[in-house]
Amino acid sequence: MKKFLKKIFASPRRILCVCLCTLAVCCPVGVLAAEYLSENDPLITLSYLKEVFAPLLKEEIKMELNGAPAEEESVYVGYTVVELSKDQLLKSTFGTVELIVRPGSSAVVVSDIPENGLSDVSEAKEILNGEEVGINHVLIIPRNDGRGIRITSEKAYVLARGDYAVE
Repeated sequence: MKKFLKKIFASPRRILCVCLCTLAVCCPVGVLAAEYLSENDPLITLSYLKEVFAPLLKEEIKMELNGAPAEEESVYVGYTVVELSKDQLLKSTFGTVELIVRPGSSAVVVSDIPENGLSDVSEAKEILNGEEVGINHVLIIPRNDGRGIRITSEKAYVLARGDYAVE
């Protein structure tokens, strides 16, 4: 190793060459390191998390808590038991409605468009206008275009989820 170093540093020309090569390698590394320490650095550092992100997150959480709805205003996403009488119509008022007709009840599909019915998810088929609805089958009314179910028994119980109307 000593012989190698003596050979490299034997002349001033070689020393100059070694110094220039070292600068050529180190300078770009220094420039890149300076760029990584700038604000445009894509990496997240601990100082960024503590000084920038944490205060923003705390402020956003405070705003959410101050403007959060009361528990009474919370939305119920489960099924609602709807009691219906003969010839009543249950249909969507806004968006999609899920239905399950309970045992002891009978209903038929009502649709203004003959080729569009309700999706019977339980049997993976479409029930068209005038067809009987299966008991305990999950039905979907896809939108509020007049489709629904009309009750044919004296009394019926239907589980419904979504925005619906009874006529």
